[in-house]
Parts: sequence; C-alpha cells; structure tokens
Amino acid sequence: MTTTAETTAAPPLTDVAWGDPFPLGLASFGISALVLASVMSGLIDAAATPAVLSLALALGFTTELIAGVIHFRRGETFPGMVFTAYAGFWLSYALLVQFYAPQVTADGAAITGMFLLAWAIFSTYMLLAALRTNKTTIAIFALLTAVFYLASFGAFLESTGLGELAGYLLILDAALALYASAAIIVNTTWERTVLPVP
Repeated sequence: MTTTAETTAAPPLTDVAWGDPFPLGLASFGISALVLASVMSGLIDAAATPAVLSLALALGFTTELIAGVIHFRRGETFPGMVFTAYAGFWLSYALLVQFYAPQVTADGAAITGMFLLAWAIFSTYMLLAALRTNKTTIAIFALLTAVFYLASFGAFLESTGLGELAGYLLILDAALALYASAAIIVNTTWERTVLPVP
C-alpha cells in the first residue's frame, strides 16, 4: 500500500541547461581591459585610475567569476579556469591599487613587478593550453602574456615606456576579446556565421 508521503513526494531534480557564458567572460574582460589600457598607455591620465577600479570590481571580478563558475558547472575546465583566475586578478589589482600599494614603504617597484610577473607566468601556461583551442583564443592569450611580461619588466626597471607599450598591446587584446564576444552572441542570435571567429 502506498503512503501519502510517497504519493506526494517531489519528482527527482533534473539538470538545468546552462547557456554559454564564454561571451560574458570575454565582454567582462574586454571592457575592463580596454579602460585599464587607456590609462596604462598614457592616453588617459593616471589620475583617472579610480574609474578603472570600479570596472575591475563590477565586471572584471564579478561577472568574470560568474562566467567561470558556470563553465565549471558545465564541465568546461579551461574556460572555467580562465575566468575565475582572472577574476582573482581584477580583485587583487583593485585591492592593491586602492588599499595596499599606498602602504608599501620599501621595494614598491619590485613587489609590483613580482605581482605582474606571477600573472605573466600563469598566462604563459594558459597560453600553452590555449594552443589546443582556436586562433582567436590563442591570439588573446599571446597578447595578454606579452602585456604581463612587459608591464612586469616595466615595473622592475621603473620604465614608463615599457608600461605604455604594455598598455597599447592591452588595447589590441581588449578589442580582440570584445570582437570574439560579439561574434559568439551575434552568430548565436542570427543562427549563422555573421562574424567569423578563426
């Protein structure tokens, strides 16, 4: 005989289909990086850096983290790693600039260079992983890796020129990430290839 509890039990939960978070992560990175690059390159005065931090926290950190977690939920380790790790970069960058760098009284250039070098090393092995993806993703990581190395050496050597060169490369990288994001979304809604992604 069936009990009341058995007849009213909820049906088993089924997996929820998740949309593709990749264009979200790319857009979050591209917008944040473009604004940061405008300051790094010297196109906009460094006094405008607080505006960069607002994007670093709201987009670079928050929405990249969301995109990365969804990728992990979908079983996609590479993009999950990409977006959650770089979300950590944006948060640590904002904390460093806003709160901790002003407290550094010695070896400021060295610790900033080391901060950037650590991310350069991370980006290097993510570039190696990206070699198994597509040309656009490879180019995004190649540019980003170059940006971190240039910015790192610029910090160690206290070279404005290297830092500005890193900023210009980051502008290119941000533009490429935004193009890839746009292509994925446009091609999805049009249900055909409107913007190719090599």
